[in-house]
Amino acid sequence: MKKKLIAATLSLPLSGAALAEGWTVTDFTPLGNLTTCMNYAETTFNTYRTRFGGDGFTGRSNWTIGGYDLRGEAIDGLFICAEEDGVVDPFLVVYNDDDDSDARETIADRLGDIWDEVVAGNGVPGAAAPVPAPAPAVTK
Repeated sequence: MKKKLIAATLSLPLSGAALAEGWTVTDFTPLGNLTTCMNYAETTFNTYRTRFGGDGFTGRSNWTIGGYDLRGEAIDGLFICAEEDGVVDPFLVVYNDDDDSDARETIADRLGDIWDEVVAGNGVPGAAAPVPAPAPAVTK
């Protein structure tokens, strides 16, 4: 219910004057608790800035983490850790206030990939066990 209410609220500004603005919403696999979701979200934004630069800042509420100025002042992101009945359903909203939807989609994809790394590494990006390379073929 909470997640549906949040999604409906986020769609309200899209009418009228906001037509040139864009949104990308990514839904992730549920997590065990709010603290984990919040920590993973903050780690995701910090890792993004380390890898791709940006002088923006991160803001925190009780159940959201915002990454601001991900590409100049035009693109912002918000991880929402919606908790209902003991289950946390995280999702990401990336927003741009210009008409560069390709840049917004690229940033949303990068954040999603980093989130997946953080989840796989139990909070550490890139910490998941690497997949071993196949053994070389033996020829006679």
